[in-house]
Amino acid sequence: MIDVTVRTAKPADEPELLSLIREEMAALGEQDPRFRPRGDAMDRYATYLRDRMREMDSAVFVAEREGRVIGLAVASMRQQVSFFEPSRFGTISDLVVSKAMRRRGIGSYLLDRMTKWFRGLGIETVRLHVASCNDAARAFWRARGAEDYLVETWIDLAKTPAPRAPQAPEAARPAHHGPGYAWTDDLAGGI
Repeated sequence: MIDVTVRTAKPADEPELLSLIREEMAALGEQDPRFRPRGDAMDRYATYLRDRMREMDSAVFVAEREGRVIGLAVASMRQQVSFFEPSRFGTISDLVVSKAMRRRGIGSYLLDRMTKWFRGLGIETVRLHVASCNDAARAFWRARGAEDYLVETWIDLAKTPAPRAPQAPEAARPAHHGPGYAWTDDLAGGI
């Protein structure tokens, strides 16, 4: 572990935060082309980040070392609208550490800060998404107690043949026997 300060993000941090996100998006896009960033990705992320900084039910934290931002974490509180408990839960939408500073405990510092924030809100459950191609991130979360909850799948319809319409079994299809023939099932009897 190294000497790092974890604090609430400020608007002035935005350029460094966007640089971290740009680096992470590029790395994910190299691992799996489905994560290739859109042309407007950075503008959209900047808006997303500003919104999270303003919302009362969200928090943005940064890890800073020697005056430089080297990590980012975004946490939010959500209400569950489905039929399942708990009705309130936390979400972690981002936990990013600069590639040059990884495996030094910085992600754990950021997670500790988010955990403290969640507990202060009375949140006992946290959800997050992890890219299946990102083995290092999956190992990080598993080591901290994360377990599978939902499995999100992907079907590329451009590469998948269209499904055939289901056909009724032969026995259930009426045979055509000419005019005046009425088809009935065995239980109802014939004509």
